[in-house]
Amino acid sequence: MKWNNLIYALLFSGLGAFSYLVLVNYTDLTPRIADALYSRGAFIFFIAAFNVLGYTTLHLSSWINNQYALNIRSRWKIHVVYITVMFLYLLLNYGLLIFAKILAGATNLFTFVNGGWQLLIVVWLVELVILGLVLSNRSILNALRLQKKAAKLQAENDTALYTALQNQLNPHFLFNSLNTLIAEVEYNPQNAVSFTKHLSSVYRYVLQSQNKTLVSLNEELEFTRSYLFLHEVRLGDCLSCECHIPPGYNECMLPPLTLQLLVENVIKHNSITQSKPMRISIRIEDEQLIVSNPIHPQKSSATTGVGLQNLAKRCKLMSGKEIIILHEADTFTVKVPLLYE
Repeated sequence: MKWNNLIYALLFSGLGAFSYLVLVNYTDLTPRIADALYSRGAFIFFIAAFNVLGYTTLHLSSWINNQYALNIRSRWKIHVVYITVMFLYLLLNYGLLIFAKILAGATNLFTFVNGGWQLLIVVWLVELVILGLVLSNRSILNALRLQKKAAKLQAENDTALYTALQNQLNPHFLFNSLNTLIAEVEYNPQNAVSFTKHLSSVYRYVLQSQNKTLVSLNEELEFTRSYLFLHEVRLGDCLSCECHIPPGYNECMLPPLTLQLLVENVIKHNSITQSKPMRISIRIEDEQLIVSNPIHPQKSSATTGVGLQNLAKRCKLMSGKEIIILHEADTFTVKVPLLYE
């Protein structure tokens, strides 16, 4: 990083020196204007200005890549920012000559003759070519980083999918589901049909998620309703879920199987009985999806935390933000950052 900054400083300083020397040798300048420009202060000012504008461009480029590169609907903002930066370079060159004319007391500040405008445009185009090469190099390096990031994210998604499939194919889960289905067929055939549909939806969603890195919050909520229905039929009124999601957040994105993991952890690691009912809360606060539940620990419950670690890695890779885990005296809460695409 230190060497990169040094190289960029030398590059922008060289570009500033080149532009300064070309412009101050502009043949239309009168002796008074030339004297105003031929000074150490003007030279240092021009180099400093190019470094400030150059580093600002690099920071803007990085910010744009983080904010809009994956957001197709907002990519017009990228063009607006880059066009603005290009004109800033032109104004910097133009401003140098205007400033010199002001210092020299010239009358026609905004006019140039004898090819002045052509020279100004040529210097500007050279600056844009060099800046374009710098940004292209940074874009290539950024693309390589994104490829590595995508590969790592795919590995984490595969791990999450494997874990979800493993849990759904777990003999204990299947045994409970089939026993519940048999009981419903015998005592409540209509509910047995609904149970079968929801069971099918759970497996279908898990399998469909294997090719996705992000899914909408609405999809996750639909899956969660099916997943919870299976457990609600088995546990009865002991388990319920309160979901408070404002309509505008349904299309927000998050890693697939996020809610499956969080809800499953609640059911797996808590004692759920008539005397200890479980009320899961799903809500939105501060652009975060919040899942919380009261703590009724099982006596023999042991947790490895692998699922939450996997979710934390996927959120970090996709959004650059961490999940927040709060383990309070009587409440367990997980906050997941939401994405917009």
